[in-house]
Amino acid sequence: MRVLVVDDSRAMRMIVSRELRNIEAVSGVLEAESAEAAIELLPVEPVDLILCDWNMGGMTGLELLQALRAAEWTVPFGFVTSESSEAVQESAFAAGAAFLVAKPFTGADLADKIEGFLAGRTGGTAQSRGSEAADRAEAIASLLGGLVRMHVSVTRAASGPARQAARWTATYGDPDGAESAICVVETPIASGLSGALTLMSPETAAEWAESGTLPDVLSESFHEVANVLGKIVRTDGARCVLHEIAGYAPGEKLPDADKIAAAATSEHFEVTLDGYGTGLLSLVTL
Repeated sequence: MRVLVVDDSRAMRMIVSRELRNIEAVSGVLEAESAEAAIELLPVEPVDLILCDWNMGGMTGLELLQALRAAEWTVPFGFVTSESSEAVQESAFAAGAAFLVAKPFTGADLADKIEGFLAGRTGGTAQSRGSEAADRAEAIASLLGGLVRMHVSVTRAASGPARQAARWTATYGDPDGAESAICVVETPIASGLSGALTLMSPETAAEWAESGTLPDVLSESFHEVANVLGKIVRTDGARCVLHEIAGYAPGEKLPDADKIAAAATSEHFEVTLDGYGTGLLSLVTL
């Protein structure tokens, strides 16, 4: 896992980076002296986690997180800060932060937060949150596998489909018609699931996935995939009614990007369909 440390204090960057290098799961550490520098770095240096100070000169850490989410950057984000009041924590988690490490901290404190995040825990115990994530993954695998009559493997992922990828979205509403959830799926796995449902060969489905689009026959099948996911798209278990599906080219901003960034809950999964490939899927509760 590559981690980007963002802090306008060189000394603090050195401290955080030193402790990160003692964590087994961390394979590389990058540094940025400001939020603006981080924004310039991310397109050329992909990372798996951002650790950021709260108060910095220029753009604050919270503003950086909000800007990344508005631009559909889903890379997980944690704060390392002396600002640990309840109001700050509420603002951080509302914006999409995975966790917050309060200064001063020990190496064990930082390792616990990182390891807890990797285990699917942003609060509470690792067992309870990790178990919940596993249950959700198994439920998704069961739904999709039952639909396409093939083995589907689903595991929790750190982030969802990125803006650079071709994606399909499905929007859902509650019984009153109000938009209540969104599913975002990378085109390769959308094509694979749709192709398997129509008995299309993996090679043909892969060709369509590479083109970044779905033909009418696969679009119709993906409608069925999205419809089934409506049973589980919301974390509270509420059944949703599928409103529409739409495809987007790499780099194209989703019309619902702001809603996704401000969502109450976002969960990310890696979906693998035997013979048809792998892709990321996000379930967003509005």
